[in-house]
Amino acid sequence: MNKKLFDKLNHMPEIPGHGKDAHKQWLEQKEFLQFLINTSSGEVPLYVSYKGTFIYSVFLPQSCLKGRYIDDLMKWDCRPDRSWEYYYSPDKHRALKNISVLSPFEFSASKLLKKADPITILRSFEGMIGPKSYMVVNQLLSHPNDLHFEKERSAYCRLNEDGDVEEVIKIHHQPDEISVTIAQAILDKHLFLTKSVLLRFFDRALCCAQAGLSENRRQESKKRNDRKNKIYARQAIAFNEDNLPTAGKLRGFQIINNRLSRSERLKILSGASRPNG
Repeated sequence: MNKKLFDKLNHMPEIPGHGKDAHKQWLEQKEFLQFLINTSSGEVPLYVSYKGTFIYSVFLPQSCLKGRYIDDLMKWDCRPDRSWEYYYSPDKHRALKNISVLSPFEFSASKLLKKADPITILRSFEGMIGPKSYMVVNQLLSHPNDLHFEKERSAYCRLNEDGDVEEVIKIHHQPDEISVTIAQAILDKHLFLTKSVLLRFFDRALCCAQAGLSENRRQESKKRNDRKNKIYARQAIAFNEDNLPTAGKLRGFQIINNRLSRSERLKILSGASRPNG
């Protein structure tokens, strides 16, 4: 899937000629919105960093999705290396005080994001031989689902019902392209167990080769909300001094729920039936 994922992003319609009506349509990124819909089941991308595309996922309690949660979550700000860290401050005598461990999104502009758990964490260590950065999966996900990292496969794996090794979370990590995907059956199970939803944040920028962002003058922005597929975004298109569209940006989030009913999930957990996907 990881190679196919990059192919899908790479082979979205070619850039139309600058100044044509089709060029503005290309900057509206309808194909990318469809990509989000198509990849919300099967092998689900949790993290993507590729060219101008960034996707980052978290788990959020279902109970948070009430009130003006859409406006709040649109304030998301997520770095791929977000993790837990400790904090302290010295008093006037240089004695340490306010010692605490901070959650990954402690200082987020989104209040709800402070209640979320990261799924992937991009770590780096200068003492490593070879590549210095690597991707890990939160133990909140890997341990309850009995997933183990297999270096040769670059995947978190488990033994399935037939005793075969199953690659559940696949990691592709190269300098200019990183992706992490998860099998839908395990994702559904985890969302059910934790009473959570998957939030996929996305930020994607497109720019015409003939004109850079520095040339932009006017901007048009609007909301792109798809309540059926639970995709909420803001779209901006920038124009140059000749009033031609030159760059587009799409930023927002998608909510993915457990697709099975409680009764279906209980049958699977008890061994009365097997999950699909």
